[in-house]
Amino acid sequence: MIGSCTITCKAFLDPDAKDKVMERINLVPRVTVSGNAQFDPFSKEVTIMANIVIEADAKVENIRMDKSEQKRVELHMHTQMSQMDGVSDVGDLINRARKWGMKSIAVTDHGVVQAFPKANHVVEDNGEDIKVIYGVEAYLVPDGQTSVYGSKNQELDTEYCVLDIETTGLSYRTEKITEFGAIKIKNGEIIDTFECFVNPEKPIPYEVIKVTHITDDMVRDAETIEQVLPKFLEFIGDDVLVAHNANFDIGFIRHFAELQGRKLENTYIDTLSLAREMFPDYKKHKLGIIADNLGIRVDVAHRALDDVKTLVKVFEVMLKNLKDKGAKTLNDIDNIYKEEINLKHLPTYHAVILTKDYVRT
Repeated sequence: MIGSCTITCKAFLDPDAKDKVMERINLVPRVTVSGNAQFDPFSKEVTIMANIVIEADAKVENIRMDKSEQKRVELHMHTQMSQMDGVSDVGDLINRARKWGMKSIAVTDHGVVQAFPKANHVVEDNGEDIKVIYGVEAYLVPDGQTSVYGSKNQELDTEYCVLDIETTGLSYRTEKITEFGAIKIKNGEIIDTFECFVNPEKPIPYEVIKVTHITDDMVRDAETIEQVLPKFLEFIGDDVLVAHNANFDIGFIRHFAELQGRKLENTYIDTLSLAREMFPDYKKHKLGIIADNLGIRVDVAHRALDDVKTLVKVFEVMLKNLKDKGAKTLNDIDNIYKEEINLKHLPTYHAVILTKDYVRT
């Protein structure tokens, strides 16, 4: 991308030629300068010490045009009123759309309508040959969020399987599982443990290796997902599953189960959403941060079983808090925090809303 900026250029001229050179520079539309960019201790900034200055023709601005026979109607446009998401003045955008032959354009800033007055003046002052559709890109917040999925109203003192997986990336559609870790617990006691690598049959990206510390050499001789998953599903059985950001882990496991003609229909609890409700004063709700705030020591992070061990301790605190609030079944979990939800901590979803009618009030 070619942009424009300024930088100081210096040239040391022969005193006898100085006036003649400056006269020529002032007469030409622009010049091309070649030299070394270096820090100037006098001006305290990077400066180009010019050793070649060449006259150049005036710059011809090439304005992009829309040559389509059927012009588009832009229904989603941000102006500089959209914080951190727009830099252009609404008048410039409307006038550019007019030059391109567009008959209509929507103004849909993020959660604000401050651009409306100027948009209206621009159209009125320059001829109403273009229509502005007034709108907004709204932030939709759910009435509440669920921490328990597929609840069968099990007792709070049921058997849980706390789990975590490591993967080669974020999407189960394109990435693979590299490690399983799971611990079965009941009444605060560890019943059983499951841990194994999975050969993803593809290289692990370097950025992922830096986070998980799982290398290609570590998984090369491991069984594939076709061999490991049946064992893992047998291990978890009908237990209530527990995971931090559970939809990520469950999404991967469910996807590969379906590829094998199997189903994953267990009830599961997302401790991330539960933590947002239970610990609203925490600025962030990553597992390590929650553990640190609760005084739980974390020795190793981003390895499946190590994360599970941390989550087991965090979940035990969560269960105690739930019981202290009177929860007896899984259905009680979401109900307890309904009245205490802080909308600022809930995820938002964007929706573009356009006005249909112009009504004066």
